[in-house]
Amino acid sequence: MNKDMPGSLAVILAGVAAFGTVLAFSEQPTACPCNSSSSAICIHNPCPKETLTVQSYWINTPTNLTLNILNAGASPKALIAYYVKDSNGAQYANGNWSGPTLSPAVAISVNILIDGRAFTFQTGMSYTVTIVESTYDQFTFTIT
Repeated sequence: MNKDMPGSLAVILAGVAAFGTVLAFSEQPTACPCNSSSSAICIHNPCPKETLTVQSYWINTPTNLTLNILNAGASPKALIAYYVKDSNGAQYANGNWSGPTLSPAVAISVNILIDGRAFTFQTGMSYTVTIVESTYDQFTFTIT
């Protein structure tokens, strides 16, 4: 056995270890765009949860309900339709509504108007309100 062999072997092992360390750190996962697929170099990064929250509500008239809605999500929400159902299953639909746009972290008052033919708003009754926004996400609230 050559007397220089252990030293050469140590240099080779040190080189392999250094290369492995560099390779390991260069392949660190990175965050990818929202809803991107996972891969060896990409950590799955889900989109922030988008949500609207009713902070308060009041019945103005038998055909007018006001909702104070908070956009608790990360992106603006343009409201485009709403549906109201009473506890007996009667429904009013406004599928072509030019509602407001809610900025993130902002609460606004939104009037929900119905025609009063299927039902009317009455204190003490229960209603389900579904609001649709421009990407067709639906947010449903129970008003009692």
